[in-house]
Amino acid sequence: MTALLERPLLSRPSPRRQLTLRQALVALFVSVLAFGIVRASIPHTILGDLHVYRAEGMAIRHGADLYAHLPGVQNLATYPPFAAVVFVVLTPVPIAALQVLCLIVNFGLLVLVCTLSCQLAGVRGRAAAVPVALFSAVALWSEPVFTTFAYGQINLLLLALVLWDFTRREGSPLRGVGTGLAAGMKVTPAILIVYLVLTKRYRAAATATGTFAATIGLSALVDPRGARAFWTHDLFDLQRVGNVEDAVNQTVRGMLVRLDHTRSTRPTELLLILLVLVAGLVIARAAHRVLGDEWGLPACAVTGLLTSPIAWTHHWIWVVPIAILLWYRARAWLIPTVAIFSTFAVWIVPHVHSPQLRLTPVEIACSGLYVLFGFGFLALTARRSWLAWRHSGSDGLSGSDGLAAADDLAAADGLAASGDLVAVTGP
Repeated sequence: MTALLERPLLSRPSPRRQLTLRQALVALFVSVLAFGIVRASIPHTILGDLHVYRAEGMAIRHGADLYAHLPGVQNLATYPPFAAVVFVVLTPVPIAALQVLCLIVNFGLLVLVCTLSCQLAGVRGRAAAVPVALFSAVALWSEPVFTTFAYGQINLLLLALVLWDFTRREGSPLRGVGTGLAAGMKVTPAILIVYLVLTKRYRAAATATGTFAATIGLSALVDPRGARAFWTHDLFDLQRVGNVEDAVNQTVRGMLVRLDHTRSTRPTELLLILLVLVAGLVIARAAHRVLGDEWGLPACAVTGLLTSPIAWTHHWIWVVPIAILLWYRARAWLIPTVAIFSTFAVWIVPHVHSPQLRLTPVEIACSGLYVLFGFGFLALTARRSWLAWRHSGSDGLSGSDGLAAADDLAAADGLAASGDLVAVTGP
């Protein structure tokens, strides 16, 4: 065991594998250029959700009914009224300029998310410069990121808020603010407040809860009618969001509906979803205890995605920090990750309404790829947590030493990587 711990977690790369920052930035530029060409060649990539956000901001500005049909857009408002209050900043900008600005901001947020994800994985400063550029170049081509750009979604903003929160130093008074703001804009990140409580970080949990409550209070002051309508009715109206059976709904409930060929969910299936929620939170708590937020945070996020009534494919934007984590800790798992998230396989399933309740077995399997990945990631997290716990306990090692031992044992099983991604050798 001593020999295992003396060996570095990630061996130094050979000179042949080193890339300079300049080369990495060239790769990023080429990726962005190709992304722009491909996106411009695909019809109907009109940033539809961005139009809805702007319409929501307009409704707040002019005192209109936020949750009625909004002028100029087809979709209904589905976010808490606080999000619409934030979207007021979009209203003075002409829509053509706003579309360009949205793409630029989302690209900046993607780079920020990759930077924070590297920090979560323990890679900081100059050592992160080249990996961040390369990860950003590759992440553009994952389906959740691609569709986030195509729809003009705010997923990257919410993810950046959460990652910023969890990369603050322990005891920081700002811990919890980002999570609370994210929950105030889209509700679903509120599961991370539960995670903070389960991991006994009560101060951060209280800060997040207080921030979340403040967003509700502010929106109630600005739009009392909208706040009352959302928190008492519209939050629970799934039809406002979409059809549960839609193949791009990558949740356990969506998968069960497609399997049953009916929109109704039996009590036994609801119990199954509850069991997934409890098991996922237990795994996240155990992972935090021995592996830290590096594994615990994405495990909790994946649990939230699996157990939500609806989580569209672009909500699985958590694949970015997960893929970066897997690169450094369990590189063999990148093969199924890329196969699932970068092939757009989920889109081969028919996407008109009624046929999605009559899918073939092959189509049903393709319509649940993200769900299967989620279960696989939770299983991997549970296994690595058990390895770290076993070796930290049985050998009297500290938590970090137990983690190192677990990494080495996992590497022997083909689950972890040896060798850094790249080394920065200068511009």
